Amino acid sequence: MCRENKLDSKLDTKQRIAAALRQLMQERPLRKITVQDLMERTQMKRQSFYYHFQDIRDVLVWICTQQLMLPMQARTDLCFEDWLMAALRILSEDRGFYRRVMAFADPPILTAFCAELAQPRIAQLLFPGQDPSRLSDRQRFAVDFGTQALASQVQSFLNSRSDPDEEEIRARLRFLLNTLHLDGTRPPQAE
Repeated sequence: MCRENKLDSKLDTKQRIAAALRQLMQERPLRKITVQDLMERTQMKRQSFYYHFQDIRDVLVWICTQQLMLPMQARTDLCFEDWLMAALRILSEDRGFYRRVMAFADPPILTAFCAELAQPRIAQLLFPGQDPSRLSDRQRFAVDFGTQALASQVQSFLNSRSDPDEEEIRARLRFLLNTLHLDGTRPPQAE
């Protein structure tokens, strides 16, 4: 089998396992889903699961990577506001799934994804043009603070019972950026 076909086959197996997990999540709580349940649903052998994943949490991480992480990492062309709105749209379109992921995982998978996704964007927003690996301790603190605040807001967004109003979210984000002088009206103070 050529290398391309092996990669396609590997991806297909992962996608089938992920699809089975998503189906089962509609039927029962995530904590009650076993690897055996997944493999019966996919009609594959148990060893196939362990060839691709370590456990069910690993499948959740793979789904979140494919659906959220990779598309958002590729969106370097967007300003912070548009980038965040695009991420919230992805989360909103599959809100039920992300709520279940948030409730299941400890440590929270989504918090880790939010941090990994947002940290470089927040560093760029707070300290434009600076190499993130060369930030001072205080600058890293500011980036971490902003990252954790954003992750907390994403959790609130997902837990909210009402459908989010995109224009209201944009208005609040613009207000925050303006209040913090991160809208281009005044450069951040040097350390």
